[in-house]
Amino acid sequence: MKKLLVILVSMIFIAIAFSTVTSQASPANVDSSHINTGNTSKLLNMENQLKSKGIPLKYASFPAYHTDIKKVGNVIEPSYSSAPAPMGIGFYGTKDVNGHLTGYNLTTSSVMASIQINNLSDFYLLNDGSTSMTFQLNSILTNVTLFGNSNYTFWTQNVAFYSARTHQLEFLDNIWNFSSSAISISSNVFHSYDGHLVAPTFYYDIGPTITVTYPFTLNLYLNSTVVNRDSAVYFNYSINSGNKVTSGSYDQVLFNSTYNQSSSFVAKNPEYLASGTQVTPTGYIPYDFEIMVGGPGGGSTTSMYNINATMNLMYKKSGKYYNVPSAYDVASETGETSEGISVAWHGETAYLSPGPSFVYGMWNISENNVMHDYKGKISPSNAFMFVSEGNNFNADSAAWSPLSLNGTYNFVLPSNQYSAEALMSYHNNEFFTLGSNVNLKYNMHKGIYTPLYAFDNSQLKNISMYGNGTVNNPYVLFNSQRMPVNTLFEEFNDYAFPVFSGVLIMNTNASTVMYKMPSMFIDYSNPVYIPFLSFYGLPSYNFLNYEIYNASNITILKSNDISGYFSYSLSGFPVANLLIWNSTRILVDSNIFNVMDSGILVYKSPNITVWGNYFINAPQTYNSTFYDATDIWGAPLGIAEYSSGDTIYNNYFNVEITAYSPNYSIYSGNPAIYMNRWNISRQPAYMVHYFNGFPLSGSIIYTYYQGGNYWYNFNGTIPYNDYGLIAYGGDYVPLYYSFFYYFFY
Repeated sequence: MKKLLVILVSMIFIAIAFSTVTSQASPANVDSSHINTGNTSKLLNMENQLKSKGIPLKYASFPAYHTDIKKVGNVIEPSYSSAPAPMGIGFYGTKDVNGHLTGYNLTTSSVMASIQINNLSDFYLLNDGSTSMTFQLNSILTNVTLFGNSNYTFWTQNVAFYSARTHQLEFLDNIWNFSSSAISISSNVFHSYDGHLVAPTFYYDIGPTITVTYPFTLNLYLNSTVVNRDSAVYFNYSINSGNKVTSGSYDQVLFNSTYNQSSSFVAKNPEYLASGTQVTPTGYIPYDFEIMVGGPGGGSTTSMYNINATMNLMYKKSGKYYNVPSAYDVASETGETSEGISVAWHGETAYLSPGPSFVYGMWNISENNVMHDYKGKISPSNAFMFVSEGNNFNADSAAWSPLSLNGTYNFVLPSNQYSAEALMSYHNNEFFTLGSNVNLKYNMHKGIYTPLYAFDNSQLKNISMYGNGTVNNPYVLFNSQRMPVNTLFEEFNDYAFPVFSGVLIMNTNASTVMYKMPSMFIDYSNPVYIPFLSFYGLPSYNFLNYEIYNASNITILKSNDISGYFSYSLSGFPVANLLIWNSTRILVDSNIFNVMDSGILVYKSPNITVWGNYFINAPQTYNSTFYDATDIWGAPLGIAEYSSGDTIYNNYFNVEITAYSPNYSIYSGNPAIYMNRWNISRQPAYMVHYFNGFPLSGSIIYTYYQGGNYWYNFNGTIPYNDYGLIAYGGDYVPLYYSFFYYFFY
């Protein structure tokens, strides 16, 4: 009888939870009839191949699977039209002739990129490195000979992972077979190599790791040649940091060119090709030379909050390197992306600063070579700023522009007409001209209509209803969402990595209570993103997640609709409706998690208490068919623990996978031991209903038991570990039923 009562109570409050903001917008059914099922299956198979072999997704810099060929007349243009995108320099074999874009072919034996970094700061919590990004030199090698046939095409990548936190550069290369639309590499493709061939997916090798200091210059090289009659490619680098130059070749790959051929057979010279007139045998990826800034592998993105850098992209001719003759500010071959980078140019050099990421032609493409520096300040400092081209602000084409910690902006763009909008929850939004200072007016009645971001204690005050951040008077964030989150925040990249979270609290230690927080419901309406939603078979709405990073003294209390989904393309990445990372003294108390695929994920965060919460399969779970009962990615998951020293008790778990705490690190993939308390000693507790601090008239005092957790699939085995998904320890005092006072507040 008690178990039946629990189920009924759960069903009632699920319905109540979803009758809040979601009732204001009826999500449209997604028409998936035109989804490219071939590429969808290819992407899934590729990720599954890597997961099955235990290869971290950071080692794979994925191709841009979902782009369309774009042409002006018969001349190829970049596949990306807006950020998130692989921002940097892309050369497509095009030039401006008397005001008309003309395509041609340029071949070379070597492509080089030079990047000078004076300062850099990025942050994105859903990828494999929250403060990490990649510089990728990518180009496609043609005339590769295999078994006597010289018609093969391979994509080569010389990648430098950079961590702004550790100031370390780690080198990595990839080779992918672009000889057909299958993008499949065979196990006998190479004669010799230094790395790892992961047939039928790709090849990779891990190079050296080098610590650098600002400023530093990084040079990346892709070199092709013939070695011992075989087609060959070399991955080289040099670093100038602290008046010290370090250089080397960390991988040499020889293709199986002469197998079963006569002793006189010699492979043709392979060549890198940039073409404005033809695409690769994949059918949709252009031939270009590119150097770009993007997320740390796996199709991820990164948000740039500060960057001061220059870039040059060069090709080799007659033994010397020359800057590419024309350029766009975006690449097209790779799926990793970035946002928040403004790219300007002078001569044949690109200049990177924190600002809006627009896609445009640069030297010898654009007729406008005049740059303008735009400066100003927005208050409060944790407001959001978006910029669009033209006199009137266009939300569909606007680009996010990061602000400094004190609210300033300073970036260079081609001289043009621009319009901007500043906006922030509990404040009136304001449209303005670039170069202006803006002071947003407080308006409590606006409620929550933007994400809530705070990067220090003073910014916490700006998003709180009241309080001063002390133990006795904490900052209080409260649910007053009266409309969906503004559509400016619906951005995600081609691999469905969302740009914005719903709440991001970072580098704070002030006492904070997030009380009855909103669902952060957002309705996807921008026509740019509809094809990608269809591609992945996703609903046209979502609930933005909560992220806590390097923070302490936060309580998340009595929220009745923490939910949201992530695409399967994020499998293996640290995604969750509530993500707690490198934090401590966090209490998650008496909330309802309507779990679509991942409720809570905790990484390297001791002293976290998760108590009195409900984890329930969301009624509108978008993917009701799970890949594997033991695969946490894609199935509704209650809590994932990649941390030690936490306490999880008196929760109700009725989700597909209740809990997961493996024996490896989600960050590095290395072995790890996580020891947590999944129960306290069993003891009775008493509860009386209150309203506004006073006992309700005629209220009944209830007795309930706390100790462990209620697990829907508990089979009597002690400790409960969800059939081994909790690798160490487990719940020694599981509850046979659950009845929480939460439902009566």
